[in-house]
Amino acid sequence: MKRLSIIAASAGLALCCVASAFAAPPSQYPNLETAQQLIDQSSGHIEAARKDHHDQFGGHAERALQLLQQAKDELREAAVYNERHR
Repeated sequence: MKRLSIIAASAGLALCCVASAFAAPPSQYPNLETAQQLIDQSSGHIEAARKDHHDQFGGHAERALQLLQQAKDELREAAVYNERHR
């Protein structure tokens, strides 16, 4: 059951990443784009750690992934906001 919830959470996170990538405006903000790429790299490292250690992090690694996705979404919204308020 735990394994199924991990797979479902990972699939949901991947879906969110794909959806936010298509919703992002063309990047006129290279620093924000770089920040988003670093978030993606960080998420990959966390996923690798979860796999290597059989997700024995008490839910904290999953929460970190959620917060990183939230940060990525906020960066996208920052770019959208700037485009609308120029």
